[in-house]
Amino acid sequence: AAPLRELERGLERWTRGDLSTPLDESHMGGWRRLARQFSRAQTDLQRSLEDAQAELAIERVRLQTLIEKLPDALIITNLRGDVTFFSAAAMPLIGVGPQDVQPGGRALFSPIDPERWRMEVQALLRRHSAGKAVEIPLADGSVAIYSTTVTMFRDASSGDFGVLLMLRNVTAERRLEALKEEFFQSAAHDLRAPLFAIQGYLRLLRKSLVLDEKQASWFDAVERSGEKLTHLVKDALDEARIENGHLKIAPSPVDPRALLRRTVQLFAPLADERGVALEGAPEASAPASFLADERLIERLLHNLVSNALKFTPPGGHVLVAASGGPDCVELKVSDTGPGIPESLRSAIFEKFRQLETSGPRSGFGLGLSICARIVKLHGGLIWVEPGAGCGSRFIARLPLSQGRKEPS
Repeated sequence: AAPLRELERGLERWTRGDLSTPLDESHMGGWRRLARQFSRAQTDLQRSLEDAQAELAIERVRLQTLIEKLPDALIITNLRGDVTFFSAAAMPLIGVGPQDVQPGGRALFSPIDPERWRMEVQALLRRHSAGKAVEIPLADGSVAIYSTTVTMFRDASSGDFGVLLMLRNVTAERRLEALKEEFFQSAAHDLRAPLFAIQGYLRLLRKSLVLDEKQASWFDAVERSGEKLTHLVKDALDEARIENGHLKIAPSPVDPRALLRRTVQLFAPLADERGVALEGAPEASAPASFLADERLIERLLHNLVSNALKFTPPGGHVLVAASGGPDCVELKVSDTGPGIPESLRSAIFEKFRQLETSGPRSGFGLGLSICARIVKLHGGLIWVEPGAGCGSRFIARLPLSQGRKEPS
């Protein structure tokens, strides 16, 4: 009975994590051999546990170092909003200084003064859910702009849910973007007046002079360059108006068939010059009219057709079409150009974005961005997909009347 009781006491010590106290062989009687085997197993287990703890400590330090070196701020909370971890980069965001951090106070998943920082973190989460950039006043009185990413996770060991909030400081990028926009706005305004004067005098000269064929071609080249520069100025000014919220839509009935006809007539000379077949083909399902800002919708279609003609090689084909659904109209521009890689199809609607593989760069990269803004102003959708066989097809889906929800 005594050896069994000693074994029982040894197992109880194991369950409490005590692997350092051996069995008392004086109580084991003839079972001393078993006691020695038990002690050896206990020693081996203790050594394995110490090795595992040392390895875990190394990995913990490595993970902590990696997180501390991240330029992005990292905050972890539970579902109540209690801060359980924050990285060094997050300290100025939640009003924490080095003096506030106790030794070991930022260990993963260990609560840190939850009442103090819960409101700040919940405010960050609310601002993220609003889908806007987060402006955060810092302790030094400055204001920084952060982009946020929020992810929910579940602890595999405890089963508890948590929230991972990552914040990236984009203040410098936003300021650079604002400077870029300010430059384009200023340049566009400064160019507009002399450009219009040049075009006006060119028209007067053409009317007053008798030109031979070669001289007329020179005038044509100058006028085309002037028109191209005019389009660039309009792009920059329209982008500025949209960005500042000054561009409002003035809805009126728009006939999609007439719209396609005017667009094809306008771009027919350019298509002939490039050796590209340009065709307008409204489908039978196209509505008789839809309610939209006709000037902006023409601009949308002109930008799409101009883009298609620019990237379609000689002998290619550009098709301008319109179709309808129960509550929408679709304007489509298809080309037989090189196409757009899938990875870039969403990015091409961003400002100042141009394809590197699309040949010589021209323009500011605002044309498709303006298209996307115009469609959004009308409560519609725009996307690009592969063409039939080759090339690309741009589709703008617009509601039949303004004031409705986004078309399905």
